[in-house]
Amino acid sequence: MFRGGVGNVLLAPISEVVSRLLVQLFTTAVAAKDVLIEQSNFNELSRYLARIDPVLRELQEKNVRDTPPTRLALESLELEIKSAHELISECTNKSRISLLYNCRDVVKRLQDVTHEIGRCLSLIPIATLDISLDTRDKTVELYGLMQKVEFKAAVAEEEIIAKLDVGMREGQAGRDSAREVLLQIARAVGVPNNPASLQKELEKLKEEKEEALLRKSQAEAMQLDQILAFLSQAETLHSESDRRRSSIGAQPLPAWQPFYCPITKEVMEDPVEIASGQTVERKAIEAWFSAGHRTCPITKAELRSLDVQPNVALRNCIKDWSDRNSRLRIAATKCKLQSDVEQEKLDALKELHRFSEESSTHKAWIQEEELIPIISSLLSSSNKHHYIRRSALATLCSLAADSAIIKEEIVEAGAIQHAVRSLARDVKEGRQAVALLLELSEEPSICERIGKVQGCILLLVTMSNSGNKEAAEDAKRLLRNLSNNIQNVVQMAEANYFKPLVHLLLEGIHRVQGTRSSNGGTLLVYFLVWEAFVADPCLE
Repeated sequence: MFRGGVGNVLLAPISEVVSRLLVQLFTTAVAAKDVLIEQSNFNELSRYLARIDPVLRELQEKNVRDTPPTRLALESLELEIKSAHELISECTNKSRISLLYNCRDVVKRLQDVTHEIGRCLSLIPIATLDISLDTRDKTVELYGLMQKVEFKAAVAEEEIIAKLDVGMREGQAGRDSAREVLLQIARAVGVPNNPASLQKELEKLKEEKEEALLRKSQAEAMQLDQILAFLSQAETLHSESDRRRSSIGAQPLPAWQPFYCPITKEVMEDPVEIASGQTVERKAIEAWFSAGHRTCPITKAELRSLDVQPNVALRNCIKDWSDRNSRLRIAATKCKLQSDVEQEKLDALKELHRFSEESSTHKAWIQEEELIPIISSLLSSSNKHHYIRRSALATLCSLAADSAIIKEEIVEAGAIQHAVRSLARDVKEGRQAVALLLELSEEPSICERIGKVQGCILLLVTMSNSGNKEAAEDAKRLLRNLSNNIQNVVQMAEANYFKPLVHLLLEGIHRVQGTRSSNGGTLLVYFLVWEAFVADPCLE
Protein backbone atom coordinates (compact mmCIF):
# COMPACT_ATOMS: atom_id res chain seq x y z
CA MET A 1 0.00 0.00 0.00
CA PHE A 2 1.01 3.61 -0.61
CA ARG A 3 1.67 5.70 2.52
CA GLY A 4 0.30 9.26 2.46
CA GLY A 5 2.21 12.25 3.72
CA VAL A 6 -0.22 13.45 6.43
CA GLY A 7 0.08 11.19 9.46
CA ASN A 8 1.59 8.54 7.19
CA VAL A 9 -1.98 7.37 6.42
CA LEU A 10 -2.34 4.10 4.53
CA LEU A 11 -4.10 4.67 1.22
CA ALA A 12 -6.00 2.23 -0.97
CA PRO A 13 -3.92 0.40 -3.58
CA ILE A 14 -3.63 2.19 -6.92
CA SER A 15 -5.49 -0.74 -8.49
CA GLU A 16 -8.56 0.14 -6.37
CA VAL A 17 -8.39 3.75 -7.53
CA VAL A 18 -8.30 2.57 -11.17
CA SER A 19 -11.21 0.18 -10.54
CA ARG A 20 -13.32 2.95 -9.01
CA LEU A 21 -12.43 5.19 -11.93
CA LEU A 22 -13.53 2.61 -14.47
CA VAL A 23 -16.92 2.21 -12.76
CA GLN A 24 -17.35 5.99 -12.44
CA LEU A 25 -16.31 6.45 -16.06
CA PHE A 26 -18.82 3.88 -17.31
CA THR A 27 -21.78 5.18 -15.27
CA THR A 28 -21.02 8.78 -16.26
CA ALA A 29 -20.68 7.96 -19.96
CA VAL A 30 -24.00 6.07 -19.90
CA ALA A 31 -25.78 8.79 -17.90
CA ALA A 32 -24.59 11.45 -20.37
CA LYS A 33 -26.84 9.89 -23.00
CA ASP A 34 -29.99 10.59 -20.93
CA VAL A 35 -29.72 14.35 -20.39
CA LEU A 36 -32.72 16.53 -21.23
CA ILE A 37 -30.90 19.34 -23.06
CA GLU A 38 -27.74 19.90 -25.12
CA GLN A 39 -27.72 16.21 -26.01
CA SER A 40 -25.18 16.56 -28.82
CA ASN A 41 -22.66 18.21 -26.48
CA PHE A 42 -23.18 15.63 -23.74
CA ASN A 43 -22.89 12.84 -26.30
CA GLU A 44 -19.51 14.23 -27.30
CA LEU A 45 -18.42 14.13 -23.65
CA SER A 46 -19.65 10.53 -23.49
CA ARG A 47 -17.46 9.64 -26.49
CA TYR A 48 -14.42 11.24 -24.84
CA LEU A 49 -15.04 9.27 -21.65
CA ALA A 50 -15.34 6.06 -23.65
CA ARG A 51 -11.89 6.74 -25.15
CA ILE A 52 -10.39 7.06 -21.64
CA ASP A 53 -11.59 3.57 -20.74
CA PRO A 54 -8.90 1.61 -22.72
CA VAL A 55 -6.18 3.75 -21.14
CA LEU A 56 -7.34 2.93 -17.63
CA ARG A 57 -7.80 -0.75 -18.44
CA GLU A 58 -4.22 -1.04 -19.65
CA LEU A 59 -3.02 0.67 -16.47
CA GLN A 60 -5.03 -1.90 -14.53
CA GLU A 61 -3.73 -4.86 -16.54
CA LYS A 62 -0.09 -3.75 -16.34
CA ASN A 63 -0.46 -3.16 -12.58
CA VAL A 64 1.35 0.19 -12.79
CA ARG A 65 3.58 1.35 -9.96
CA ASP A 66 1.94 3.44 -7.23
CA THR A 67 3.85 6.72 -7.42
CA PRO A 68 2.70 10.12 -6.07
CA PRO A 69 2.34 11.69 -9.56
CA THR A 70 0.29 8.75 -10.84
CA ARG A 71 -1.94 8.66 -7.76
CA LEU A 72 -2.48 12.45 -7.79
CA ALA A 73 -3.42 12.38 -11.51
CA LEU A 74 -5.86 9.48 -11.12
CA GLU A 75 -7.53 10.84 -7.96
CA SER A 76 -7.88 14.28 -9.61
CA LEU A 77 -9.35 12.58 -12.66
CA GLU A 78 -11.81 10.76 -10.39
CA LEU A 79 -12.93 14.03 -8.81
CA GLU A 80 -13.50 15.73 -12.18
CA ILE A 81 -15.47 12.77 -13.52
CA LYS A 82 -17.63 12.99 -10.38
CA SER A 83 -18.18 16.68 -11.16
CA ALA A 84 -19.24 15.74 -14.69
CA HIS A 85 -21.65 13.15 -13.26
CA GLU A 86 -23.17 15.74 -10.93
CA LEU A 87 -23.75 18.10 -13.86
CA ILE A 88 -25.30 15.28 -15.86
CA SER A 89 -27.55 14.36 -12.92
CA GLU A 90 -28.67 17.99 -12.62
CA CYS A 91 -29.45 18.09 -16.33
CA THR A 92 -31.48 14.90 -16.00
CA ASN A 93 -33.61 15.74 -12.97
CA LYS A 94 -34.26 19.50 -13.05
CA SER A 95 -37.10 21.21 -14.89
CA ARG A 96 -36.48 21.12 -18.63
CA ILE A 97 -37.69 24.70 -18.93
CA SER A 98 -35.19 26.10 -16.44
CA LEU A 99 -32.44 23.93 -17.95
CA LEU A 100 -33.17 25.29 -21.40
CA TYR A 101 -33.25 28.88 -20.17
CA ASN A 102 -29.87 28.35 -18.48
CA CYS A 103 -28.42 26.19 -21.25
CA ARG A 104 -25.59 28.67 -21.92
CA ASP A 105 -24.44 28.22 -18.33
CA VAL A 106 -24.82 24.44 -18.66
CA VAL A 107 -22.71 24.44 -21.82
CA LYS A 108 -20.03 26.56 -20.13
CA ARG A 109 -19.88 24.20 -17.15
CA LEU A 110 -19.75 21.18 -19.47
CA GLN A 111 -16.88 22.71 -21.40
CA ASP A 112 -14.99 23.57 -18.20
CA VAL A 113 -15.32 20.08 -16.73
CA THR A 114 -14.24 18.50 -20.06
CA HIS A 115 -11.15 20.71 -20.08
CA GLU A 116 -10.39 19.69 -16.49
CA ILE A 117 -10.76 15.98 -17.27
CA GLY A 118 -8.35 16.46 -20.17
CA ARG A 119 -5.91 18.33 -17.91
CA CYS A 120 -6.02 15.55 -15.29
CA LEU A 121 -5.45 12.97 -18.02
CA SER A 122 -2.38 14.90 -19.14
CA LEU A 123 -0.96 14.68 -15.59
CA ILE A 124 -0.62 10.87 -15.83
CA PRO A 125 3.13 10.26 -16.33
CA ILE A 126 2.58 7.97 -19.31
CA ALA A 127 6.19 8.32 -20.45
CA THR A 128 7.37 6.49 -17.30
CA LEU A 129 4.65 3.87 -17.24
CA ASP A 130 4.80 0.40 -18.71
CA ILE A 131 2.11 0.89 -21.36
CA SER A 132 2.11 0.45 -25.13
CA LEU A 133 3.28 3.16 -27.49
CA ASP A 134 -0.13 3.13 -29.20
CA THR A 135 -1.89 3.83 -25.89
CA ARG A 136 0.55 6.65 -25.15
CA ASP A 137 -0.10 8.27 -28.53
CA LYS A 138 -3.88 7.94 -28.16
CA THR A 139 -3.76 9.38 -24.63
CA VAL A 140 -1.75 12.43 -25.77
CA GLU A 141 -4.15 12.99 -28.67
CA LEU A 142 -7.18 12.57 -26.38
CA TYR A 143 -6.16 15.01 -23.67
CA GLY A 144 -5.12 17.48 -26.34
CA LEU A 145 -8.60 17.36 -27.88
CA MET A 146 -10.38 17.54 -24.52
CA GLN A 147 -8.46 20.61 -23.38
CA LYS A 148 -9.27 22.47 -26.61
CA VAL A 149 -12.89 21.41 -27.13
CA GLU A 150 -15.51 24.17 -27.44
CA PHE A 151 -19.17 23.51 -26.81
CA LYS A 152 -21.94 25.84 -27.96
CA ALA A 153 -25.64 26.01 -27.20
CA ALA A 154 -27.89 24.96 -30.07
CA VAL A 155 -29.09 27.82 -32.29
CA ALA A 156 -32.73 26.81 -31.77
CA GLU A 157 -32.28 27.01 -28.01
CA GLU A 158 -30.66 30.45 -28.27
CA GLU A 159 -33.66 31.67 -30.27
CA ILE A 160 -36.09 30.34 -27.67
CA ILE A 161 -34.15 32.05 -24.87
CA ALA A 162 -34.27 35.34 -26.78
CA LYS A 163 -38.06 35.07 -27.18
CA LEU A 164 -38.46 34.12 -23.53
CA ASP A 165 -36.38 37.12 -22.50
CA VAL A 166 -38.51 39.45 -24.62
CA GLY A 167 -41.73 38.05 -23.16
CA MET A 168 -40.46 38.43 -19.60
CA ARG A 169 -39.05 41.91 -20.23
CA GLU A 170 -42.25 43.21 -21.83
CA GLY A 171 -44.35 42.13 -18.91
CA GLN A 172 -46.17 39.07 -20.22
CA ALA A 173 -46.82 39.94 -23.82
CA GLY A 174 -49.91 37.76 -24.10
CA ARG A 175 -51.28 34.24 -24.39
CA ASP A 176 -50.38 33.75 -28.05
CA SER A 177 -46.76 34.73 -27.51
CA ALA A 178 -46.48 32.55 -24.39
CA ARG A 179 -48.10 29.62 -26.20
CA GLU A 180 -45.66 29.86 -29.11
CA VAL A 181 -42.62 29.95 -26.80
CA LEU A 182 -43.92 27.11 -24.62
CA LEU A 183 -44.52 24.86 -27.63
CA GLN A 184 -41.02 25.64 -28.94
CA ILE A 185 -39.57 24.71 -25.56
CA ALA A 186 -41.59 21.49 -25.55
CA ARG A 187 -40.22 20.52 -28.97
CA ALA A 188 -36.65 21.43 -27.99
CA VAL A 189 -36.57 19.41 -24.76
CA GLY A 190 -38.90 16.56 -25.70
CA VAL A 191 -42.01 17.38 -23.64
CA PRO A 192 -45.19 15.89 -25.20
CA ASN A 193 -47.41 18.57 -26.72
CA ASN A 194 -50.45 18.10 -24.50
CA PRO A 195 -51.85 20.22 -21.64
CA ALA A 196 -51.16 17.64 -18.93
CA SER A 197 -47.47 17.23 -19.81
CA LEU A 198 -46.91 20.96 -20.22
CA GLN A 199 -48.67 21.71 -16.94
CA LYS A 200 -46.59 19.06 -15.20
CA GLU A 201 -43.42 20.71 -16.46
CA LEU A 202 -44.57 24.09 -15.14
CA GLU A 203 -45.41 22.51 -11.79
CA LYS A 204 -41.85 21.20 -11.62
CA LEU A 205 -40.59 24.69 -12.38
CA LYS A 206 -42.75 26.04 -9.56
CA GLU A 207 -41.30 23.47 -7.15
CA GLU A 208 -37.79 24.60 -8.07
CA LYS A 209 -38.81 28.19 -7.35
CA GLU A 210 -40.05 27.19 -3.90
CA GLU A 211 -36.80 25.32 -3.25
CA ALA A 212 -34.81 28.40 -4.30
CA LEU A 213 -36.80 30.49 -1.81
CA LEU A 214 -36.05 27.98 0.95
CA ARG A 215 -32.34 28.27 0.08
CA LYS A 216 -32.79 32.07 0.21
CA SER A 217 -31.62 32.26 -3.38
CA GLN A 218 -33.74 35.31 -4.24
CA ALA A 219 -32.16 35.92 -7.65
CA GLU A 220 -32.85 32.36 -8.82
CA ALA A 221 -36.37 32.43 -7.37
CA MET A 222 -37.12 35.71 -9.13
CA GLN A 223 -35.87 34.39 -12.46
CA LEU A 224 -37.98 31.24 -12.16
CA ASP A 225 -41.03 33.27 -11.09
CA GLN A 226 -40.67 35.53 -14.12
CA ILE A 227 -40.49 32.52 -16.44
CA LEU A 228 -43.56 31.04 -14.76
CA ALA A 229 -45.46 34.32 -15.00
CA PHE A 230 -44.90 34.50 -18.73
CA LEU A 231 -45.39 30.86 -19.72
CA SER A 232 -48.41 30.30 -17.45
CA GLN A 233 -50.44 32.51 -19.79
CA ALA A 234 -50.23 29.98 -22.61
CA GLU A 235 -53.70 29.05 -23.87
CA THR A 236 -52.44 25.50 -24.40
CA LEU A 237 -52.45 24.99 -20.64
CA HIS A 238 -56.00 25.99 -19.85
CA SER A 239 -59.59 25.08 -20.42
CA GLU A 240 -61.96 27.74 -21.78
CA SER A 241 -62.92 28.86 -18.29
CA ASP A 242 -59.30 28.85 -17.12
CA ARG A 243 -58.23 31.13 -19.95
CA ARG A 244 -60.13 34.00 -18.38
CA ARG A 245 -58.41 33.60 -15.06
CA SER A 246 -55.36 35.60 -14.06
CA SER A 247 -52.53 34.34 -11.91
CA ILE A 248 -54.10 35.73 -8.72
CA GLY A 249 -52.91 32.82 -6.61
CA ALA A 250 -49.22 33.63 -7.14
CA GLN A 251 -47.56 35.35 -4.20
CA PRO A 252 -45.61 38.60 -4.64
CA LEU A 253 -41.89 38.21 -4.09
CA PRO A 254 -40.34 40.19 -1.22
CA ALA A 255 -37.72 42.77 -2.14
CA TRP A 256 -34.19 41.43 -2.22
CA GLN A 257 -31.91 43.13 0.34
CA PRO A 258 -29.63 44.72 -2.34
CA PHE A 259 -32.73 46.51 -3.70
CA TYR A 260 -32.79 48.81 -0.66
CA CYS A 261 -30.83 52.06 -0.56
CA PRO A 262 -28.64 52.17 2.57
CA ILE A 263 -29.37 55.91 2.87
CA THR A 264 -33.15 56.08 2.39
CA LYS A 265 -33.89 52.49 3.47
CA GLU A 266 -36.34 52.36 0.55
CA VAL A 267 -36.28 50.24 -2.62
CA MET A 268 -34.18 52.10 -5.19
CA GLU A 269 -35.48 53.41 -8.51
CA ASP A 270 -32.18 54.56 -10.01
CA PRO A 271 -29.30 52.78 -8.24
CA VAL A 272 -25.79 54.18 -8.82
CA GLU A 273 -22.38 53.12 -7.61
CA ILE A 274 -20.11 55.67 -5.93
CA ALA A 275 -16.32 55.68 -5.60
CA SER A 276 -16.38 53.69 -2.34
CA GLY A 277 -18.08 50.79 -4.16
CA GLN A 278 -21.40 51.33 -2.38
CA THR A 279 -24.65 51.33 -4.39
CA VAL A 280 -27.21 53.98 -3.43
CA GLU A 281 -30.24 55.82 -4.81
CA ARG A 282 -29.15 58.55 -7.25
CA LYS A 283 -31.32 61.30 -5.73
CA ALA A 284 -30.15 60.44 -2.22
CA ILE A 285 -26.44 60.64 -3.06
CA GLU A 286 -26.92 63.81 -5.12
CA ALA A 287 -28.58 65.43 -2.10
CA TRP A 288 -25.68 64.22 0.06
CA PHE A 289 -23.11 65.75 -2.28
CA SER A 290 -25.14 68.96 -2.66
CA ALA A 291 -24.96 69.38 1.11
CA GLY A 292 -21.17 69.66 0.78
CA HIS A 293 -20.19 66.12 1.82
CA ARG A 294 -17.19 64.45 0.14
CA THR A 295 -17.36 61.24 2.12
CA CYS A 296 -19.21 57.99 1.64
CA PRO A 297 -22.47 58.21 3.64
CA ILE A 298 -22.17 54.52 4.56
CA THR A 299 -18.44 53.93 5.27
CA LYS A 300 -17.65 57.61 6.09
CA ALA A 301 -14.43 57.21 4.05
CA GLU A 302 -13.16 60.15 1.99
CA LEU A 303 -14.14 59.77 -1.66
CA ARG A 304 -11.50 60.24 -4.35
CA SER A 305 -14.23 61.27 -6.78
CA LEU A 306 -17.86 62.38 -6.67
CA ASP A 307 -18.66 60.66 -9.96
CA VAL A 308 -21.41 58.04 -9.95
CA GLN A 309 -21.93 55.08 -12.28
CA PRO A 310 -25.41 53.70 -13.05
CA ASN A 311 -25.89 50.14 -11.80
CA VAL A 312 -27.86 49.02 -14.85
CA ALA A 313 -28.02 45.33 -13.92
CA LEU A 314 -29.48 46.07 -10.47
CA ARG A 315 -31.88 48.66 -11.88
CA ASN A 316 -33.23 46.13 -14.41
CA CYS A 317 -33.54 43.52 -11.69
CA ILE A 318 -35.50 45.93 -9.48
CA LYS A 319 -37.75 46.84 -12.42
CA ASP A 320 -38.44 43.18 -13.18
CA TRP A 321 -39.30 42.57 -9.51
CA SER A 322 -41.52 45.66 -9.38
CA ASP A 323 -43.30 44.82 -12.64
CA ARG A 324 -43.96 41.25 -11.55
CA ASN A 325 -45.45 42.31 -8.23
CA SER A 326 -47.47 45.09 -9.89
CA ARG A 327 -49.01 42.55 -12.26
CA LEU A 328 -49.94 40.36 -9.32
CA ARG A 329 -51.52 43.26 -7.42
CA ILE A 330 -53.50 44.26 -10.50
CA ALA A 331 -54.77 40.70 -10.90
CA ALA A 332 -55.70 40.57 -7.21
CA THR A 333 -58.08 43.53 -7.57
CA LYS A 334 -60.58 41.37 -9.49
CA CYS A 335 -61.79 39.67 -6.32
CA LYS A 336 -62.07 43.02 -4.56
CA LEU A 337 -64.05 44.60 -7.40
CA GLN A 338 -66.51 41.72 -7.20
CA SER A 339 -66.68 41.77 -3.41
CA ASP A 340 -69.85 42.55 -1.45
CA VAL A 341 -67.79 44.85 0.76
CA GLU A 342 -68.06 48.38 -0.64
CA GLN A 343 -64.77 49.54 0.87
CA GLU A 344 -62.90 46.74 -0.90
CA LYS A 345 -64.38 47.87 -4.22
CA LEU A 346 -63.35 51.44 -3.53
CA ASP A 347 -59.83 50.43 -2.51
CA ALA A 348 -59.46 48.32 -5.66
CA LEU A 349 -60.63 51.19 -7.89
CA LYS A 350 -58.20 53.61 -6.27
CA GLU A 351 -55.35 51.14 -6.68
CA LEU A 352 -56.18 50.55 -10.36
CA HIS A 353 -56.43 54.31 -10.93
CA ARG A 354 -52.96 54.72 -9.45
CA PHE A 355 -51.54 51.92 -11.61
CA SER A 356 -53.16 53.42 -14.71
CA GLU A 357 -51.59 56.80 -14.04
CA GLU A 358 -48.14 55.24 -13.63
CA SER A 359 -47.64 53.68 -17.07
CA SER A 360 -49.25 52.44 -20.29
CA THR A 361 -47.91 48.98 -19.47
CA HIS A 362 -50.09 48.88 -16.37
CA LYS A 363 -53.08 49.87 -18.49
CA ALA A 364 -52.38 46.94 -20.81
CA TRP A 365 -52.20 44.56 -17.86
CA ILE A 366 -55.51 45.87 -16.48
CA GLN A 367 -57.07 45.22 -19.87
CA GLU A 368 -55.52 41.74 -20.15
CA GLU A 369 -56.89 40.83 -16.72
CA GLU A 370 -60.35 41.67 -18.17
CA LEU A 371 -61.09 44.22 -15.46
CA ILE A 372 -62.58 46.94 -17.70
CA PRO A 373 -66.04 45.30 -18.03
CA ILE A 374 -66.11 44.81 -14.24
CA ILE A 375 -65.22 48.46 -13.61
CA SER A 376 -67.85 49.57 -16.15
CA SER A 377 -70.51 47.49 -14.41
CA LEU A 378 -69.93 49.53 -11.24
CA LEU A 379 -71.44 52.56 -13.07
CA SER A 380 -74.84 50.88 -13.14
CA SER A 381 -77.79 52.69 -11.54
CA SER A 382 -78.26 49.58 -9.41
CA ASN A 383 -75.10 50.62 -7.61
CA LYS A 384 -76.45 52.96 -4.94
CA HIS A 385 -73.04 54.17 -3.77
CA HIS A 386 -72.21 57.37 -5.64
CA TYR A 387 -68.61 57.44 -4.39
CA ILE A 388 -67.95 54.08 -6.07
CA ARG A 389 -69.47 55.32 -9.33
CA ARG A 390 -67.30 58.44 -9.17
CA SER A 391 -64.18 56.38 -8.57
CA ALA A 392 -65.10 53.98 -11.41
CA LEU A 393 -65.65 56.93 -13.79
CA ALA A 394 -62.27 58.44 -12.85
CA THR A 395 -60.50 55.10 -13.30
CA LEU A 396 -62.05 54.48 -16.72
CA CYS A 397 -61.16 58.02 -17.79
CA SER A 398 -57.52 57.42 -16.85
CA LEU A 399 -57.47 54.06 -18.64
CA ALA A 400 -58.99 55.54 -21.80
CA ALA A 401 -56.37 58.27 -22.15
CA ASP A 402 -54.14 57.71 -25.20
CA SER A 403 -55.53 54.24 -25.93
CA ALA A 404 -58.01 53.75 -28.76
CA ILE A 405 -58.24 50.02 -27.97
CA ILE A 406 -59.22 50.60 -24.35
CA LYS A 407 -61.69 53.32 -25.41
CA GLU A 408 -63.44 50.80 -27.64
CA GLU A 409 -63.54 48.22 -24.88
CA ILE A 410 -65.04 50.74 -22.45
CA VAL A 411 -67.74 51.56 -25.00
CA GLU A 412 -68.44 47.88 -25.66
CA ALA A 413 -68.86 47.37 -21.91
CA GLY A 414 -71.81 49.82 -21.97
CA ALA A 415 -70.03 52.62 -20.09
CA ILE A 416 -71.43 55.39 -22.35
CA GLN A 417 -75.03 54.77 -21.31
CA HIS A 418 -74.07 54.63 -17.63
CA ALA A 419 -71.94 57.78 -17.90
CA VAL A 420 -74.79 59.71 -19.54
CA ARG A 421 -77.08 58.81 -16.63
CA SER A 422 -74.39 60.06 -14.26
CA LEU A 423 -74.54 63.48 -15.95
CA ALA A 424 -77.91 64.00 -14.28
CA ARG A 425 -76.74 63.00 -10.80
CA ASP A 426 -74.81 65.08 -8.26
CA VAL A 427 -72.27 67.70 -9.37
CA LYS A 428 -69.14 65.65 -8.54
CA GLU A 429 -70.40 62.55 -10.33
CA GLY A 430 -71.50 64.63 -13.33
CA ARG A 431 -68.03 66.19 -13.45
CA GLN A 432 -66.41 62.75 -13.63
CA ALA A 433 -68.95 61.52 -16.18
CA VAL A 434 -68.39 64.40 -18.60
CA ALA A 435 -64.62 63.97 -18.24
CA LEU A 436 -64.92 60.29 -19.27
CA LEU A 437 -67.23 61.07 -22.20
CA LEU A 438 -64.87 63.83 -23.33
CA GLU A 439 -61.94 61.41 -23.29
CA LEU A 440 -63.93 58.81 -25.26
CA SER A 441 -64.99 61.45 -27.81
CA GLU A 442 -61.34 61.95 -28.79
CA GLU A 443 -61.91 58.86 -30.92
CA PRO A 444 -64.05 60.05 -33.91
CA SER A 445 -65.79 56.69 -34.36
CA ILE A 446 -67.18 56.94 -30.82
CA CYS A 447 -68.67 60.45 -31.14
CA GLU A 448 -71.77 59.29 -33.01
CA ARG A 449 -72.44 56.60 -30.41
CA ILE A 450 -72.29 59.14 -27.59
CA GLY A 451 -74.74 61.46 -29.35
CA LYS A 452 -77.21 58.63 -29.92
CA VAL A 453 -77.73 58.01 -26.22
CA GLN A 454 -81.11 59.46 -25.34
CA GLY A 455 -80.92 62.74 -23.45
CA CYS A 456 -77.13 62.99 -23.71
CA ILE A 457 -76.90 66.23 -25.68
CA LEU A 458 -79.66 67.93 -23.69
CA LEU A 459 -77.83 67.09 -20.46
CA LEU A 460 -74.54 68.37 -21.90
CA VAL A 461 -76.12 71.63 -23.00
CA THR A 462 -77.57 72.05 -19.51
CA MET A 463 -74.16 71.32 -17.96
CA SER A 464 -72.43 73.82 -20.27
CA ASN A 465 -74.46 76.55 -18.56
CA SER A 466 -73.89 75.24 -15.02
CA GLY A 467 -72.02 77.03 -12.25
CA ASN A 468 -69.31 74.35 -12.12
CA LYS A 469 -66.66 75.97 -14.29
CA GLU A 470 -64.61 72.84 -14.99
CA ALA A 471 -67.67 70.74 -15.80
CA ALA A 472 -69.08 73.49 -18.02
CA GLU A 473 -65.82 73.78 -19.97
CA ASP A 474 -65.61 70.02 -20.46
CA ALA A 475 -69.24 69.94 -21.60
CA LYS A 476 -68.55 72.63 -24.20
CA ARG A 477 -65.46 70.79 -25.44
CA LEU A 478 -67.46 67.57 -25.66
CA LEU A 479 -70.24 69.29 -27.59
CA ARG A 480 -67.61 70.66 -29.94
CA ASN A 481 -66.25 67.14 -30.55
CA LEU A 482 -69.78 65.81 -31.13
CA SER A 483 -70.54 68.57 -33.64
CA ASN A 484 -68.69 66.66 -36.36
CA ASN A 485 -71.90 64.65 -36.72
CA ILE A 486 -74.88 66.44 -38.36
CA GLN A 487 -77.44 64.52 -36.29
CA ASN A 488 -75.73 65.75 -33.13
CA VAL A 489 -75.70 69.33 -34.44
CA VAL A 490 -79.46 69.14 -35.02
CA GLN A 491 -80.03 67.87 -31.46
CA MET A 492 -77.90 70.70 -30.08
CA ALA A 493 -79.92 73.29 -32.00
CA GLU A 494 -83.15 71.73 -30.76
CA ALA A 495 -81.80 72.16 -27.24
CA ASN A 496 -81.21 75.87 -28.03
CA TYR A 497 -77.47 75.43 -28.39
CA PHE A 498 -76.87 76.98 -31.83
CA LYS A 499 -73.15 77.59 -31.93
CA PRO A 500 -72.19 74.33 -33.72
CA LEU A 501 -74.94 74.96 -36.30
CA VAL A 502 -73.66 78.47 -36.93
CA HIS A 503 -70.13 77.15 -37.41
CA LEU A 504 -71.50 74.64 -39.89
CA LEU A 505 -73.33 77.35 -41.83
CA LEU A 506 -70.17 79.46 -41.92
CA GLU A 507 -68.63 76.77 -44.08
CA GLY A 508 -71.12 77.71 -46.76
CA ILE A 509 -74.79 77.28 -47.50
CA HIS A 510 -73.94 74.96 -50.40
CA ARG A 511 -72.90 72.25 -47.92
CA VAL A 512 -76.34 72.46 -46.30
CA GLN A 513 -78.19 72.39 -49.61
CA GLY A 514 -76.10 69.52 -50.95
CA THR A 515 -76.44 67.24 -47.97
CA ARG A 516 -78.33 64.00 -48.54
CA SER A 517 -78.98 63.61 -44.84
CA SER A 518 -82.56 63.18 -43.65
CA ASN A 519 -81.82 66.18 -41.49
CA GLY A 520 -81.06 68.40 -44.47
CA GLY A 521 -84.51 70.03 -44.29
CA THR A 522 -84.09 70.74 -40.61
CA LEU A 523 -80.74 72.34 -41.28
CA LEU A 524 -82.28 74.60 -43.92
CA VAL A 525 -84.80 75.74 -41.35
CA TYR A 526 -82.04 76.44 -38.90
CA PHE A 527 -80.29 78.52 -41.52
CA LEU A 528 -82.52 81.35 -40.39
CA VAL A 529 -80.43 81.33 -37.21
CA TRP A 530 -77.63 82.79 -39.30
CA GLU A 531 -79.40 86.12 -39.44
CA ALA A 532 -79.84 86.06 -35.70
CA PHE A 533 -76.17 85.30 -35.24
CA VAL A 534 -75.20 88.24 -37.45
CA ALA A 535 -77.34 90.45 -35.26
CA ASP A 536 -75.96 88.92 -32.03
CA PRO A 537 -72.56 87.15 -32.48
CA CYS A 538 -72.62 86.04 -28.83
CA LEU A 539 -75.64 83.83 -29.39
CA GLU A 540 -75.06 80.22 -28.45
